[in-house]
Amino acid sequence: MAMTFKFPTINLSIRLLLVLIGTVFFGSFLPESVKSLAFAISITLKGLLLFVLPAIIFSCLFSCLLAFRGRQAIGFMVILFTVVFLSNYAATLIAYGVGSFKLISLAPMVLDHTQNGHELLPMWHITFPQWMPYDYALYLGFIVGAFFSFFPSSKAYRFSDFSKHYVTLFLEKGFIPLLPFFALGFIIKMQHDGILANIIQSYVPLLLLITLTCVLYLLFLFAMAANFKVSRWVQYLKNMVPVALMGLSTMSSLATMPVTLAAAEKNTNNTTIPRAVIPATVNIHMVGVAITIPLMALSILMSFGYELPSLANYCLFAAYFVLAQFTIAAVPGGGILVMLPLLESHLGFSAEMTALITALYILFDPVITLTNVLGNSALVIMLAKIFKREEEKEDEEEAEPTILQEG
Repeated sequence: MAMTFKFPTINLSIRLLLVLIGTVFFGSFLPESVKSLAFAISITLKGLLLFVLPAIIFSCLFSCLLAFRGRQAIGFMVILFTVVFLSNYAATLIAYGVGSFKLISLAPMVLDHTQNGHELLPMWHITFPQWMPYDYALYLGFIVGAFFSFFPSSKAYRFSDFSKHYVTLFLEKGFIPLLPFFALGFIIKMQHDGILANIIQSYVPLLLLITLTCVLYLLFLFAMAANFKVSRWVQYLKNMVPVALMGLSTMSSLATMPVTLAAAEKNTNNTTIPRAVIPATVNIHMVGVAITIPLMALSILMSFGYELPSLANYCLFAAYFVLAQFTIAAVPGGGILVMLPLLESHLGFSAEMTALITALYILFDPVITLTNVLGNSALVIMLAKIFKREEEKEDEEEAEPTILQEG
């Protein structure tokens, strides 16, 4: 019987780390023509992503809203989306507060972008047309998805399944495997410009700051869910240990979902609400994304010599950012890919800055996923209390006529 050898699959974060290390140690030995070729490939891949991104945003948000079919529930959907939006928005504002307080001392300064005397240019540059603004795709997906969730149509559901299938196929089989190549050209450009080693060394404190912020925020969320009762808070955290280990090791909120459901049922003493809420929020309530991307973005802005945005400008960016979280595809790196146009349009990110934040995000993905699943678990406890109160009110309203009739 012939034996077949199968190469082990390498985690995306590990592949990107290898690209980063390889560029640091061997980038200076590459001919400039090779660097120019790699840079051109990266720019082309970025242009392709931005070209198809409106379709991805529309499809993901449309499918997300249609997922509420069959659950009574205009009321359910309104409460759920409102709480998720506010939770994500609060996490995004916390990132701004932490960034304003700490990043001045942590952000490395990268002011001279051409330390080698001349700028690296791509071998070619293909311009992709923007056939729909990204915010239009966001609004359109929300309006159409909300309409068909209230007025169901079999054709709308078929279109949702069709579009979701091909969006996932494009990302999982097409773009995501090429992410190391997407980052490679931009990383090589930073190495050519003489700023890569400085960036790698200087961003370690930032990653530690993000980790500390995520941990403290999660502890606060569970304390709030426990009504600040210490014994209940400790019990909640004990029940979440398997979820934390699974999220850290799989780097997938979806793969962690069975364990998350089991823990949520323990924490709420309820099976119905966790099974309704967790599948609906697993890809839209992501406090890890809401904390990590803004903190990284603010630090990178300062690294490249920009000032922090004003609170008013940041609040506008945060609103778009949180809405965009409803469109994130459940694939590795999906969180940052959807956000790149927002970072460019609202915060003024350049090509090098988008490559840097993409690399940092993917390297930090285990902690982001861990924060996402634990944050979602805390939210389920709070929502269980909200929905329980709503059910009690409905029961009281239904009981009142009966009492009057007996009188």
